[in-house]
Formats: sequence, C-alpha cells, structure tokens
Amino acid sequence: MSIHEEENLGFKFNRLVNTLKKIRSKILEAFQDNDSDISSFNSIKGEILDFDLLEDDIKNIYKKNGEDGNSVLGSRLVIDKNKDLIEIEIYSQKGEKSFVNTVTAKIKRVINIPPDILAELKTEGRVELSLKLDD
Repeated sequence: MSIHEEENLGFKFNRLVNTLKKIRSKILEAFQDNDSDISSFNSIKGEILDFDLLEDDIKNIYKKNGEDGNSVLGSRLVIDKNKDLIEIEIYSQKGEKSFVNTVTAKIKRVINIPPDILAELKTEGRVELSLKLDD
C-alpha cells in the first residue's frame, strides 16, 4: 500500500466519523425539541392503564407541543397484550422540521376500555389506533 493510499483511507475514515457525529447531533437535537414523560400521565399508574384517562394525557402532550411552537399532525396508539406494552407516537412539526415523539410504558392490565377495542385486543393481541384530537 502506498503512502497516498494510506492518506486517502485516513481521510475517508475521518470524513465517515465526522458524518456520523453530525447525524448523531441532529438526532439528539430532534429529540431534545420534543419530549414527554410517561410518569406525568394520569392514565398509567403502576402497570395499569385507565383508558378513560388516556385521551386527557394525549391532549396534554398536544398542548405542550403547541406551547413549544410545534404543530401536532396526529398520533398513533398501540396497546400490545403480548408484550405488556403501550406505545404512543406523537407526530409534530416545527417550521421545516418534523418530529416523532415516542412514549412507552409497561402495562399488565387495561381498565375502562371500550368493548370494540377490547374485542380486538383479545382476538389480535394488539390494537393500533390513529388519533387526531379536535382542538
């Protein structure tokens, strides 16, 4: 291997490292702009999800996003019985940037769940709902 080839490989490696650092920085910036904490949810206590209170928690996330200058585009809710998991994704936008904020929690039981959603959860083991709350 010639000295020129070694310099070329070193340059390429440094450029790759710098690119990875920039990507990491952009990802961290996106997550810092938009966060939610599951511990602030009234609908989840311990490992029990109270479905009746979930809408208010999601509205609070929407409100917080609005206060931060973000426009909420919608959200997706997944309840997975097999994984004992609830996952909420909030899709928002601020200027040209789009964000997906994901909140997850371990749940063992769901109370006050509508019958149609309960039936799907029992049959499929998983329910996925797309939500767009009215202002």
